[in-house]
Amino acid sequence: MTTLGAYSVMMIVLLGVLIGVGFVLSRYRDRLNSYFGPRARTTRASVDVAPGARLTVVEIDGMTVVCGINRSGITALQIVPTAPNGRAS
Repeated sequence: MTTLGAYSVMMIVLLGVLIGVGFVLSRYRDRLNSYFGPRARTTRASVDVAPGARLTVVEIDGMTVVCGINRSGITALQIVPTAPNGRAS
């Protein structure tokens, strides 16, 4: 088989795989969106500590997270799991 023929077969197989993955993703889109979609979150407090820097307390999925937010991104500084009585300890 020539090099051009081998590349043609590989491209056809790759195209078939991509079409198959697209079909599977479109079929299970609702399940994927519910799993990876936005979760319940609440911002409890936010404090500006410097120009362009901020500390924020956020509750996500029953955990309290203290985040540092600056121009380069967001960093989770402290994660506090929820106590059995429903409040962060």
